[in-house]
Amino acid sequence: MVFRNPEVHEASPSRLERLREKLSGGRSRKAALEAKPEPRIVALIPAHNEADVIATCLDSFFAQSMMPDLIVVIADNCTDNTAEIARSYGSPVVVMETVDNKARKVGALSQGWIRYGQDAEFILGVDADSRLEPLCAEQLFTELSANASAGGIMARYTFDQSTASGFIQSYLLRQQRMEFTGWTLDLLRRDGETYVLGGQATLFRGDAMRQVAKENRREAPWSTQTQVEDMELTWRLSDLDWETLCSPDSRAYIGPMYSVKALWAQRRKWDAGIIHLLRLNGFKKHTAEPWKLQAKMLLDATIRILFVVLLTLALQRGSWVWYWIWAIPPLFGMVLNYRVAMKMPDRTTKDVISAVLLVPGEIYLWFSIAIWLISWFDVIFGIRRDGWSAQYRAEGKGSIE
Repeated sequence: MVFRNPEVHEASPSRLERLREKLSGGRSRKAALEAKPEPRIVALIPAHNEADVIATCLDSFFAQSMMPDLIVVIADNCTDNTAEIARSYGSPVVVMETVDNKARKVGALSQGWIRYGQDAEFILGVDADSRLEPLCAEQLFTELSANASAGGIMARYTFDQSTASGFIQSYLLRQQRMEFTGWTLDLLRRDGETYVLGGQATLFRGDAMRQVAKENRREAPWSTQTQVEDMELTWRLSDLDWETLCSPDSRAYIGPMYSVKALWAQRRKWDAGIIHLLRLNGFKKHTAEPWKLQAKMLLDATIRILFVVLLTLALQRGSWVWYWIWAIPPLFGMVLNYRVAMKMPDRTTKDVISAVLLVPGEIYLWFSIAIWLISWFDVIFGIRRDGWSAQYRAEGKGSIE
């Protein structure tokens, strides 16, 4: 998960080099791998009706330069043939079907961790619609094993634009790519420190996970009381003084939302979950950035709503006059968007043009503001929704009752 429209700062080469040095402990990948015996790495892949994508995910595992010792596909209340497809891969893939799970993704992860992962040295959490680049697992392992203070490190996320078909899908996917690129650049600017280890592709230290479970008196590290389990886990790791980082090198292509309905449901779940967590946790070191982004969303919403109101009143009264100074903010936005687009993986000319035009991004921001305002309304008035069930339905994956 991410916050939308973060303040973007380009990560300079010197910052990236410092981050790589920090994560490698000053050693090469070869030296890091030779420093200790091969560890036991267990990959947990929660999957609810993912027959369309699970093969792509598993194919990317078999293409890894460093394979996990065990790849557990956790088939959660599936009504399709996700489990059968996964079983066809054979070792090191095993398929576990959840039992009486009502806790959605968290319940699936918890059952998988209890059965296969709680004694592992490292846990690689990957979504069923993610595709890892060939060096992803090795890079995550090298960086995490070299930094004893790190509890988890996630890959850099992006989306595969070629999977979109039609105007709406292409537009939504391009905006999500811009959004995640800007968010990642902001993380790297802060030396890779992240307030959320996204569940799409993150390697966790086993000791850190066991400590979270023990200190919070849980059967597993994840909380069933939130809809943003990856962020809640990240904050619990931070509470225990573990570093939570974003890799400067490893990359994963993650599952986008292809329809307005699916994107709306996903972001409603994210926003409401984030707001609930912030209200429960208050102001701490690791909540400072999320609170800052909430304030930025409030500012973005206020400026745009006031602009529309004042422009409408001026037009009604016939008192509207153009001043060239008003062109400065849009021009500044064009420059920022251009910088983000030029850092976007697999960028095309269409990506750059879309970014510079501003209008596509502005429409997406208004969409995000609407979701954010509704989510705050729900939280303030105590309206609770089953975000996971709504998202499953919106994506056409049925529901879990």
